[in-house]
Amino acid sequence: MKKLSIYIHIPFCKSKCAYCDFVSFKCNEESVKKYVQSLIAEINNFDSSGYVVDSIFFGGGTPTYLSEELFESIVNCINKNFKLDLKEFTVEGNPDSYTKTKVELYKSLGVTRLSVGVQSLNDKVLSCIGRVHNSAKAIEGLNMLVNSGLDVNCDMMIGLPNQTLNIVKNDLKQVIACGVKSVSCYSLILEEDTPLYKNVQTGKIVLPNEDLTVDMYDLAVKTLQKSGLNRYEISNFGKPCLHNIGYWKLKEYIGFGLSAHSFIGNTRFYNTSNFDNYINGSERMVEEVLTLENMRKEYAMLSLRMDEGIIIEDYVKLFGIDGLNKLFEEIDNNIQYYNVSKNNIAIKPEFIYMSNSLIAELI
Repeated sequence: MKKLSIYIHIPFCKSKCAYCDFVSFKCNEESVKKYVQSLIAEINNFDSSGYVVDSIFFGGGTPTYLSEELFESIVNCINKNFKLDLKEFTVEGNPDSYTKTKVELYKSLGVTRLSVGVQSLNDKVLSCIGRVHNSAKAIEGLNMLVNSGLDVNCDMMIGLPNQTLNIVKNDLKQVIACGVKSVSCYSLILEEDTPLYKNVQTGKIVLPNEDLTVDMYDLAVKTLQKSGLNRYEISNFGKPCLHNIGYWKLKEYIGFGLSAHSFIGNTRFYNTSNFDNYINGSERMVEEVLTLENMRKEYAMLSLRMDEGIIIEDYVKLFGIDGLNKLFEEIDNNIQYYNVSKNNIAIKPEFIYMSNSLIAELI
């Protein structure tokens, strides 16, 4: 049986962050119930024959704002419709959206990993980006979750308004002290049509410049790795997320919910991002059908995001010696930026900051 990952999109939040352009909106009890009914119907209609599920990821939005009853109904539906051999089951949330009762329920349903959107532990920075929690609430939440015995990942951001090198260093030290198993450290992407974008455009808010943001990233890498949370992907440190690695290895996955994307066989498809259309049963839309050459280039591009890079044995199994020869031709002009051995091809650590441009040239 082929291995499959499941992604469940829960689009509801307590409030919308100033930088967010995800498909998400404030909670409304009636809308939440209708949405979960449609989500369950979508799961029931999927033909899961020939697949065994080894990872589940509830993302959003903020999945932890679902009531215990509704969350359990979705998990029960998955259990009914899929053969499971779970190696990882992640639920995303915010520091203020987890409760001890919910965490105990998650554990009883097989959840193994909690990912917490902290972003910063500086109250001035948090206020600027529209987060609803403060630093004290974030630390309290992290300690509670770590004490639950589940693996805890903490999402942090750099390049934020009012952020300095000292703030980044102090934030990460506090997160590490809580005992989290992993940290995701992302640079802010300023998206159009968000409140933060408008404030930056009008000069109300000033962001750190590119050089300072690169320095923040370098500091984050050193601080996290010094604590034993080693980088395994450009933005991820510590215990690897198996679900995300599946994406980077072109593993098949099915996404359920509003705007959820899927990759089955050689085809990518996605759900509508219009709430009413989703509730009314809108059909999935095909995004693209990948050729073997498309897949070869994507596999290389995604693998090079990881510190281990491209595993040559795996690459040859998928694309043959001819595919490997093509890859060497493609990186030849930039070979000085790569570590090449008989086992793998990876971007040298000191050139990770150039990874976007190197990967762009590759594809």
